Amino acid sequence: MTRGRLALAVVALTIARLWLSGRTELLPEEAYYWMYAQHPALGYFDHPPMVAWIIHAGTSVFGNTETGVRVVNILLWIGTCVLLFATARHWFGEQVALGAAGLFVMLPVFVGTGFIVTPDGPLLFFWMLMLFAVTRRYWWLAGLAFGGALLSKYYAVMLAPSLLWFQWRRGELRRWQPWAALALGLALFSPVILWNAQHDWASFAFQSSRAVAQKGSLPEKVGMFWLMQMGGLTPVGFALFAVAAVRGVKRRREEAWSFAMSFSLPLFLLFVAASFKTDVHINWTAPAFLTLAMAGAAVLNSRAAAWALGLLCAITAILLHSSLAFGIPAYTQAGGWRALAERVASGRQELAARTGQTPFVIGADRYNFAAELGFYLRDPQDCVNVYAVGGRGMSFRYWTDLRRFEGRPAVIVVYGTANRIIPELDGYFTHLDAPVPISSRGRREVTLINGYDYPGKARP
Repeated sequence: MTRGRLALAVVALTIARLWLSGRTELLPEEAYYWMYAQHPALGYFDHPPMVAWIIHAGTSVFGNTETGVRVVNILLWIGTCVLLFATARHWFGEQVALGAAGLFVMLPVFVGTGFIVTPDGPLLFFWMLMLFAVTRRYWWLAGLAFGGALLSKYYAVMLAPSLLWFQWRRGELRRWQPWAALALGLALFSPVILWNAQHDWASFAFQSSRAVAQKGSLPEKVGMFWLMQMGGLTPVGFALFAVAAVRGVKRRREEAWSFAMSFSLPLFLLFVAASFKTDVHINWTAPAFLTLAMAGAAVLNSRAAAWALGLLCAITAILLHSSLAFGIPAYTQAGGWRALAERVASGRQELAARTGQTPFVIGADRYNFAAELGFYLRDPQDCVNVYAVGGRGMSFRYWTDLRRFEGRPAVIVVYGTANRIIPELDGYFTHLDAPVPISSRGRREVTLINGYDYPGKARP
């Protein structure tokens, strides 16, 4: 690969993403993080605030559109690629750097995080920025990047032991600059600590609870973990990274290989251990693959293998983007939200005409309905999840004042036939209309129920 071909691939993929971004409806996770941006705070129940900040920046320019939500994440993907190339060139030379950047452009795990807006996009950017700064010994920049990574996702704290391990291997652990960089990062993260202290440590407790054993057998959890890694890297990429990790351990005395392993293996092995107790998502291990991409490119000497990997990744990237844009293959959470919002808006208008009041919307699930309808109705303040009817609520618990709904009617949106939830709703509304099935999303029916005279609080 040459610089020209790499630049062409990045530009082509960026143009395709920008084109698709305005034609692909938000996934529920993206809409949920857009709801973050509509309720500014120092922290949120699920994550630190960085994802809200990048969405706010994009929508400030492009409005509350799908492109506005995604555009900064797409630009961060470009920045991550540039930083990866610059860092790999320092440690392994020009050709390996081109190969590493090529792997970043093609591998499915990075294709996904570069398009779908989650905390992983900014995490990868700041993770890579810190690695670039450490490489050049720009310690204040390293501290800023560490803070940015922590403000993106909590497990960015793994950068600290990785840095200290690498500095120990360098024989420079006694230098004050790395310690100052870590201290600066923690200082930037302190507002999130403050938010948690003011909210009973809710976010830290929630994320810690995800490491507790979940349902499912041990072989199923561990097997699924490794299958997801192969899916995110493709089988050829997975095999390449496995070979690179083995070679890196053998050549750990060489500074370049020590760097690559120090910032990949600790995080990856942490999630290997976690897979024995909980479900580990493919995006969780993505930062470990940044320096493994450098190591993988360093061992990828076969032109045939490079072409096979590139072709497999290109096909996977096309399928990933088309599945979101066109529903191929079917994914029950992709698409159909705009049409659902139009039907809910019509139902709200009818209910408002009958009652003379403005109905609010209850999405009777964790966050999918409430977030998507908040976005497509452009009414985030009047859309709430199951928190309104006694559910745990997730982030909605912290930004929703149920008293503002007192005495108002509601349009309740439910997956399935609604028989299971009607007994729960009876205690909240003086009267419920008969459930109305309105559409089919994937294989699941969606039902609307009108409720009257909400009490303005959830039962204890």
